[in-house]
Amino acid sequence: MSHLPDNVLRLPEYQILNAMEMEDGLHFHIVAPDPIACEECGAEDEFVRFGKRDVAYRDLPVHGKRVILWVIRRRYSCRACGTTFRPSLPDMVDDHRMTRRLYSHVEKESFNHPYAYVADTTGLNEKTIREIFRKKAEFLAAWHRFETPRCLGIDELYLNRRYRCILTNLEERTLLDLLPGRQQDAVTKRLMSMTERGKVEIVSMDMWKPYRRAVQAVLPQARIVVDMFHVVHMANEALEKVRKGLRKELTANQRRTLKGDRKILLKRAHDVSDRERLIMETWMGAFPQLLAAYEHKERFYHIWDCATRRDAEQALAAWIDDIPQGQKEVWKELVSAVSGWREEMLTYFETDIPVTNAFTESINQLAKDKNRDGRGYSFEVMRARMLYTTKHKKKTPQTKESPFLGKATMTYSMSLPESEKNYGVDLSTFWED
Repeated sequence: MSHLPDNVLRLPEYQILNAMEMEDGLHFHIVAPDPIACEECGAEDEFVRFGKRDVAYRDLPVHGKRVILWVIRRRYSCRACGTTFRPSLPDMVDDHRMTRRLYSHVEKESFNHPYAYVADTTGLNEKTIREIFRKKAEFLAAWHRFETPRCLGIDELYLNRRYRCILTNLEERTLLDLLPGRQQDAVTKRLMSMTERGKVEIVSMDMWKPYRRAVQAVLPQARIVVDMFHVVHMANEALEKVRKGLRKELTANQRRTLKGDRKILLKRAHDVSDRERLIMETWMGAFPQLLAAYEHKERFYHIWDCATRRDAEQALAAWIDDIPQGQKEVWKELVSAVSGWREEMLTYFETDIPVTNAFTESINQLAKDKNRDGRGYSFEVMRARMLYTTKHKKKTPQTKESPFLGKATMTYSMSLPESEKNYGVDLSTFWED
């Protein structure tokens, strides 16, 4: 092809010698600028050319086509110091043989698309995409430092076929971290990395013993509170066992109807409509054991309405004593759970604020929805997107104003002014595009 204008590529320091379109994309033959001085000793006009070769660099795709830049790279010999050198190339990332603008493009796209997609559109291999992503994620992790919460939430999320551990700030309703697994060692290591971890006063969790052991080892000053929603959910599971146990006494049509009515049976008594109450009474009138299980489930829920720990202890003891006849096996799992976690369950009634992981559950749902939208995301991409590319909740300390000088107040202090505090990923902006 004839000589092209050098501004076609918008790389002003390079001269375009030729260009051609091939099956694998657009190829440009370009000349790198001569150096101004020796890169070893700094001498000017004391070096001579000492060989050359074409080196391929990737650039941003053009109209959906990959772009390869064949840069004529020369070696130079310096007469002043006797060394040979290849000058660094402007606008290029030598480590990855690509332009800086392509590198920036890959940084951004690797957070928004699967590695395979980015590799296919740019012509790079997935290993390179993964490495660029990793460096950017590490940079963002070092840049973003979240405040250690007073009330820490520990929960789990089933994502990409594995259970992951989620850490949250319950008072600020923010996300702090998402761990690859929920093993005790991984949770312990993450808690150890918290700055000023002595600030943590309360930890809410489900009844997963590795979480408890990790918190007891690293945050001995913190009071553990079992998340009430995980506990009462077990009461619903017990009721479900009773419902399913009725199937052998029903016709095929009745079994289908009872299955369709299961959500009504799981509702709290105060949430049931008049129509739903009629349906419930029909089933419970026909099967007294279902009525007994439902009423026992409701009594368990009412324990959480107690005003004091003493009242809750008495209500729990009475609830265990009053298990319906013939249903001890049905409620055995829940009784075992509240016995093994009795102290952590009753601590719920002694905290200065209601402590639950209900907020964390909303993060679970949002993350699952996003994962469905972006099939092919690795866990690392999901985590980085959740933590670093979503708006954070930040607060800047407010300077007190003098009633005499107003905003012109001048304060004198030996210490530096307080810096902005970052409390984590703001749920209200979670996954906004």
